[in-house]
Amino acid sequence: MEGVKVSIDRIVIDFTNVYWSFFIPFRQRLCDYFNASLYVLDKGFKYHVHVTDGEHYLHVSYQLAYAKKSLKHTLRIECHPDSLIHFKSWLMQLKRVSHAILFVRCDVAFDIPLPLSELFTLSLTGRNMHCEKGTRYSNERHQRQVAGYCRVYDKKLELAEKQGKKIEGELTRFEIVYAPKKKIPLDVLVQYPPQFNKYYLCTHLTSPELLKPKMLLRVNALMSGELEQRQVTGYYRRQIEVEMRKRPTLDFDNVAVEQWEEAVTTPCAILSGVVSKVPVA
Repeated sequence: MEGVKVSIDRIVIDFTNVYWSFFIPFRQRLCDYFNASLYVLDKGFKYHVHVTDGEHYLHVSYQLAYAKKSLKHTLRIECHPDSLIHFKSWLMQLKRVSHAILFVRCDVAFDIPLPLSELFTLSLTGRNMHCEKGTRYSNERHQRQVAGYCRVYDKKLELAEKQGKKIEGELTRFEIVYAPKKKIPLDVLVQYPPQFNKYYLCTHLTSPELLKPKMLLRVNALMSGELEQRQVTGYYRRQIEVEMRKRPTLDFDNVAVEQWEEAVTTPCAILSGVVSKVPVA
């Protein structure tokens, strides 16, 4: 499959061993400057501040709710990579006081220059691909932080409706959560491109008329949302996979490897100051 572009849509990063004595004045300055408020939760991270500035946002979380009493805790940020530049002066303060900067997860976007109506998608790991309001999902929405969670949608339509932007040609976005089992030091993230071929199949449905009638019926129903993946028997799913692999297929792994360095350069360079290609011992 040609012309696919890879980018990062959302990134989550941990700053370890940030002292409580730093966090208190830091979050107060943040709240005062951006007119934001601190709120407290009893699950996950305890303290939260969400700030917005124009089209940019930064979500700051501090201290896991179950963490033992300590003078220092993990501080987590979540934002779009472009917002790292916008909030750089604030993030440099965190860099100076943290012990390590670790990559937690991100949304990896594969932009495909084809209409959604011509793309067949299939989960290879038992996830229930289904459709809601024109968007295909692999899990329930409350699972969107889980590794491998995906959504596939008409990016051209979204740009037009939400941003008023019109683009030439077609554009579909296949977005997958990359959450490695072990957090990765940000400066060596370039050495760890995601691997998604084991999770999903994405093919360009060419010559659908060549499919057998019963298979074509199920393929069309899966693509339109009339059927969820769990409603198709394992026999037909296997037969469909074999047939779809004869068509132009998105090689997630190779495309990611080719474009990963460019995709992660901004967050790595801003927060760690270096993009290391030296293998980790």
